[in-house]
Amino acid sequence: MGKFVVLVLKNLGRSKVRTTLTALAVTVLVTICTIVVTVTSAVEVQLSSESAQSKLIVTERWVAPSEVPVKYLPQLTKIPGVQDWTVWNLYTGFFDDAMSRDKAGLGIATRVENIVRMHPGLEKVDPAAIEALRNEKNGCILGASIATAMNWKVGQQFTFHSTSHLGKNLTFKVVGIAPPGTWALNFFFRNDYFEEAASNKESVSIVWLLLRELRDVNSVTARIQENFRQPELKVETESAGVARIAERAQAILAIIRMVVAILLLDMVIILSNAISISTRERRVEMAVLKVLGFAPVHIMALVIGEATFVGGMSGLFGASIAYAVSQLSLAGVLPTDNAFAGFMILFPVTEYMLLQGFLLGAGVGFIGSAIPAWNARKVKVSEVFSRIA
Repeated sequence: MGKFVVLVLKNLGRSKVRTTLTALAVTVLVTICTIVVTVTSAVEVQLSSESAQSKLIVTERWVAPSEVPVKYLPQLTKIPGVQDWTVWNLYTGFFDDAMSRDKAGLGIATRVENIVRMHPGLEKVDPAAIEALRNEKNGCILGASIATAMNWKVGQQFTFHSTSHLGKNLTFKVVGIAPPGTWALNFFFRNDYFEEAASNKESVSIVWLLLRELRDVNSVTARIQENFRQPELKVETESAGVARIAERAQAILAIIRMVVAILLLDMVIILSNAISISTRERRVEMAVLKVLGFAPVHIMALVIGEATFVGGMSGLFGASIAYAVSQLSLAGVLPTDNAFAGFMILFPVTEYMLLQGFLLGAGVGFIGSAIPAWNARKVKVSEVFSRIA
């Protein structure tokens, strides 16, 4: 087996230019596929999550931005089937005086009592940070993307210049950093601080209701729509809300998936053609191997092994590039004032994608080499040597 691997590696060095170009093509393809799969998987997980389906979003139906009366809260939270609840007050603006476009942000004022339970993704935040948020009235949990873009750490104080509440520029102290992912571009702070500082105790932007059972969705929704009409409320599950928001992005992602599929097919064809040329150039070598006792299946294994090795290693390298860019963005090594870096922070590439990249590349190599390998096994010794003679 060891000698067979050595033979495969030596054969790859016969045409270094062709091998390198083929490997680069697979690398680029797998890098693109890794990023696309990471994004689509994250969206699909959110849409199919049971917790997302059993959590209701309540907003005012006919007003934007939504203003749900605070007087509704006691009734909403006591509807049979509601297990827990929280509120959001949305607070948009900029992190700098110049109000630069790349320094825009969204603050979420919410209840601190159950902030982790009601916001999946915050469970990785240091418990000490959550406790500090309970004790610091102007404390905030800052998203990872914002922290790296602004180069802020725990203890940093800043003034947020609001555009949603003009003249209400609140001062915050960073008490914790939210991990990369869902909340990377947001910051959380206490709703009681927002109510006092913004002089808004009459309404909230959104009410979130966590239900005991998935089957309670229809009954709770019906109760809300029946009992709250002045103003009328709109109710939808979190997964439905995500689907609505992601609808345009899904169309774009569908186009990207189609392009990747076409690239994948092209790559198989290109790889197959490159291997076919290689096997035709090595017909004499194949004949000699048969004379030395190599069976047709060994010839096939040799050709497929070469292509699969190149594909697998190139795929691993391509996935590694995507993973490295993601990790460097998260660490703040790469500039975070561009859309791509922010995108990689919002959808971080995991170590699992390294294996996926290797398997994808190896699969392309295996499929692309099937026909050339089958033709190589049929090389006839007599025909090859008669032409030489």
